[in-house]
Amino acid sequence: MMKHIAYAALLALTLTVASCGNGPRKELNKLLLELADADQTIDGNDWQKIAHFLDRNKAHFKEFYDHGQIDVDDVEDYISDFFEHRRPSKHIAFQGIGAKQPTFHIYVERSGSMAPYDSKDGDGSFRAAIMALQNNLPGTATIDSVGEKGYTNFQQIFDQILNRTNEDQVSILVTDLIYSVKDMQGVNPQRVFSEIEGMTNAVFKSEVKNKSMLVVRMMGSYNGPYYSYDNSVKPFAGRRPYYIIIVASNTNMVRLTHDATLRTFADMERMRGYDNMCLMTANDIYKPYYSLLLSNRDVRGRFRPERGQDTQIRSLTGVEPDRNSGDIQLALAVDLSHLLIDQRYLTDVSNYEVKADDDVRIKEIRKIEKADMTPAEKKYLGTATHIFVLQAASIGHGQEVEIKLLNRMPQWIGAASTDNDLTPDANTTFGLKYLLGGIYDSYNRNADDHYYFELELELDR
Repeated sequence: MMKHIAYAALLALTLTVASCGNGPRKELNKLLLELADADQTIDGNDWQKIAHFLDRNKAHFKEFYDHGQIDVDDVEDYISDFFEHRRPSKHIAFQGIGAKQPTFHIYVERSGSMAPYDSKDGDGSFRAAIMALQNNLPGTATIDSVGEKGYTNFQQIFDQILNRTNEDQVSILVTDLIYSVKDMQGVNPQRVFSEIEGMTNAVFKSEVKNKSMLVVRMMGSYNGPYYSYDNSVKPFAGRRPYYIIIVASNTNMVRLTHDATLRTFADMERMRGYDNMCLMTANDIYKPYYSLLLSNRDVRGRFRPERGQDTQIRSLTGVEPDRNSGDIQLALAVDLSHLLIDQRYLTDVSNYEVKADDDVRIKEIRKIEKADMTPAEKKYLGTATHIFVLQAASIGHGQEVEIKLLNRMPQWIGAASTDNDLTPDANTTFGLKYLLGGIYDSYNRNADDHYYFELELELDR
């Protein structure tokens, strides 16, 4: 504690010295602006550049070293204070700082039902997706086959990718997610669903608190034999769903979209064959940028920002209804980029919960347009991508407003599931809602928070 108090005093001095002509410190500050002024984020790649600069200039930055090693906390404090003392001030997010680049392991299920996705008579989309996964990763990813040709032991597979994936690893499974046992002939579907429930309860326990799982539904050409739940075989030619499952620590799951070296890999919605996705996590892992706007075409009523706020307005006073419409509308700018959540889910107002003393609701979520980027509002927009239009009849007294993106199992999982696959089709996966529903329930039971992120505002009349 005393060290950081002393460091704060030193920081004030160094910032002053920098303004008076300290060459190396000016170079450092210039580097910080290049790396973080636009996206307000220092990721693992940015950190490597900062660490390399400091290493070459150790003699000028002794205060950042402790026994020859960079003191990460002190450098973070310097960066934060540097941007907070600028005009306009900015809040910097740190992602993957001081941590090693994670290693990646791709597992491709090798059951008989997976081979037709890679048929020579297909459109090549399945192979293209696998290659994209591999090519978009920094460094070399390990690729292995997993499972048996005749059946799929998902208990063993999920145990491997969940419980044996350590803090520095990201595991990726490519599978059709069709649950099967060693001898399926004559098996009642209800028995299969019961086994699925037992498997998810056995594998997905307390470890889900520390790791997140992303399920990406893909569509690819399928040309070959299809194995139904009773082991009967039918030819099928057409499009069929398959799934890419990514398991990582909560920190690395966030890092996938915030680290510039990983963003191309993590941009799932741009992959050929992408259909939908679902992020399962037991924590509110995202902290998006957000700020109220003071003037916008969607704003109605009168208000003023509380004093002491700079580029992020989150507290308003003197909130009164519009004289013409008789209600209040506020424009809240939010950054919905770099989230492993489907855009359709993110912009559906029914997926949000608003808690306030008065009846505050989300009227609309829309993308930011050129007309929103006025000179007066630009500093409040920051990295925001969307505007949440908030509506209320009135604000009766000072109150907190909490807006949460709920962590729900999306409707597409139920719609894409079937209890009977004796006649295979282009849309459904046998037992999907039981398998993914069981995994979701395990996360839900262990969840500290049942939402992906929370936005907090203060409104007073």
